[in-house]
Amino acid sequence: MRDAGAIKGDLITISIMEVNDSHIASIFACAEMGLKIIILDSPATLESLPYTKLALHGPSQFYIYDSTEDTDHIYNGLHDEMMKRYGGIPIDVNEKASEDYFHVNVSPDDPFLMSSTSGTTKPSRPVLFSHKEVYHISKRNIDIFGFDEDSVVCHSRNLHHASALLTSLLPSLMASDNHYHTSIGHDLSGDDHILLMGYHGIRKRNTTHVMIPNKATLIDFLETVIKPFNTTLNINMSGFTLDQSFVELAEKYNVRFQSHYGSIDTAIPLLINFVDKDSVVKENCLGVLPDDFYQLNGTEVMCDLWDEPRYMEDKLKHKDGEFFIKSRKETSGRYLMELLRDCPEEINLDLFFQDTKLNMEQLRGHIHEIKK
Repeated sequence: MRDAGAIKGDLITISIMEVNDSHIASIFACAEMGLKIIILDSPATLESLPYTKLALHGPSQFYIYDSTEDTDHIYNGLHDEMMKRYGGIPIDVNEKASEDYFHVNVSPDDPFLMSSTSGTTKPSRPVLFSHKEVYHISKRNIDIFGFDEDSVVCHSRNLHHASALLTSLLPSLMASDNHYHTSIGHDLSGDDHILLMGYHGIRKRNTTHVMIPNKATLIDFLETVIKPFNTTLNINMSGFTLDQSFVELAEKYNVRFQSHYGSIDTAIPLLINFVDKDSVVKENCLGVLPDDFYQLNGTEVMCDLWDEPRYMEDKLKHKDGEFFIKSRKETSGRYLMELLRDCPEEINLDLFFQDTKLNMEQLRGHIHEIKK
């Protein structure tokens, strides 16, 4: 990267999709050079490319890619087109870099990650995480998600899923000795080969931790499970509450759900809800504050790492130490209906789902472009 002209403070993205050694090494190399990594979202359509995170909050000066990785098919070629337009100068991770010694003075308060708010009903804004914040959030999540040196961790989601980076990848790298990677994407319905490979790999390795992006993919995955796992599998999930059916799934397959709630601009995570075969679930329950890392008062969230409080858009109800969703600022209902009402063509909303929610920034942009 230094050979390509990258200097401290430059914006860079990592276009290596697998959570392999090159992907992880690139994250740490960027950190050591004081570069800011921008977290990508998945491009939905050609028309929505100018409304992706990289386009809106970039472009980046550089992007790291793996020339041996086939990315032509990813999002029907839209990922490569996004990188071509907004990625900057490409850096092949396989090219030998200079071995000259160099030193960059990186401060704990220097920015390290750039993400952005969801853009649910208004334009998204960038959210920066310093090196100090990334370290302390990740260190905190070791205990919350139960990583130790004996954990066997399947890395299924790359750094472009911010919660995966901060609740799974970095905490487990800090604490655990056993790691491997396999892809469990947003939509694997009908792809029984990949699902079965994931199941057999998890079973063979006695895996203890994996992340699965949404309920639909979870169900597709569990339906391939031939018999219960020998070792209890902790499944990291976010974005929705759990009902009684998850207790039944936990018992049937010997899994434990780690459902966490928060947002990119408040807390990762703020609340956590553990559900296993012995749980008694409560309707709309989001879980508990697991520690005092964040303080919650109404919609106000405070953390010792911040200079001022931040605010949630959702409204919660607190009862007997547990928190319940009271109202959620969602794009379903009236706002979405109004947005789609005058659209000149029918839109496949599945293209705009990112893990557990609609990418409203890209959807608004797509509609704007086709109405021109």
